[in-house]
Amino acid sequence: MPNCKINETDLRELADLYNSAGKHALYDVIRNRFSVKNPTCIFKRMRELPALRYNSEKDRFETESLKNAEDVFMSMEELCSPIVPQHIHSKEQEELDSRPAAMDKLIRELIGDRLLELNKYVTIDSLSKRIIVDKTTLSQDGYKLVTH
Repeated sequence: MPNCKINETDLRELADLYNSAGKHALYDVIRNRFSVKNPTCIFKRMRELPALRYNSEKDRFETESLKNAEDVFMSMEELCSPIVPQHIHSKEQEELDSRPAAMDKLIRELIGDRLLELNKYVTIDSLSKRIIVDKTTLSQDGYKLVTH
């Protein structure tokens, strides 16, 4: 697969390969499977990825894979305990909730900037029902006035 990007799932698999078979096997897989000529940069990216937790003293990746089978199954206490609804509010949910507010703020700032720009050239007189346009300053600043 030439020119493909190595995603985080692949990096986890490569980290497990590194832990079990070593650096040479890792480099061979990166060269052959992902068509990367210089696997050193991929290995460097893997070491810097926080999710893989590279331990330089042990020369191993401490991936977040399950350590034993007991972690997979629920205990009898967990199965028999009454269901208590919990509201989990993660950081990702907070970011998603704040996105519309951030977009609204951005739109307000852009509209404000445009209004300030227009205010340099246009004056609206509500009493006399007139709009005054400073055509000289407008053309000096590179704008063209079009009326229709």
